[in-house]
Amino acid sequence: MDTLFHGVLGATLCSRTGLAGGRRGPGGDFKRRWLFSDWTLWAAFFFGIFPDLASLGIHFMMDAFAGNGVRWHGIPDFVFFLYDVTHSLLGIAVCYGLLVAWKRALWLPALAWPIHVLTDVPTHGTGRFITPILWPFSDWGFAGWSWWLEPQVFYGGWVLVGVLWLVVVVLRFSRRKA
Repeated sequence: MDTLFHGVLGATLCSRTGLAGGRRGPGGDFKRRWLFSDWTLWAAFFFGIFPDLASLGIHFMMDAFAGNGVRWHGIPDFVFFLYDVTHSLLGIAVCYGLLVAWKRALWLPALAWPIHVLTDVPTHGTGRFITPILWPFSDWGFAGWSWWLEPQVFYGGWVLVGVLWLVVVVLRFSRRKA
């Protein structure tokens, strides 16, 4: 799916403001500045977009600074290497372990990274951007539906995220009435 979707999904599933907060939420008054007071929301959003930023984002930034705009052709080989590392279960496991060992509080928001990759598996078709979850042991990937060619996959993902946020709101406000 698109990078913004991954960030929003990560924040939805892996933050105290989102579903991981359950009925209680991020703590404090839910109505008062909850969006800015929960650091896990922004950390989960970051980890949700990180695999794409750490690979394709580098290429796009290099092109932008060179005055070329955003181009999908001429992507250097090292970007594909970074894509393989950031979209591999082994790469995730190593980085997740190091992150949590360094800062234990990141265990929940950092789960947005594997969720990003698991979402990419069925929503990336064949071709160079198939998700290499078994890399470096294998380049195999599931030939799913390309979200950029299948509008129902793209819009269906965004509808799902909207429904999940609706569930969050219902959970929080049902708690207040009880």
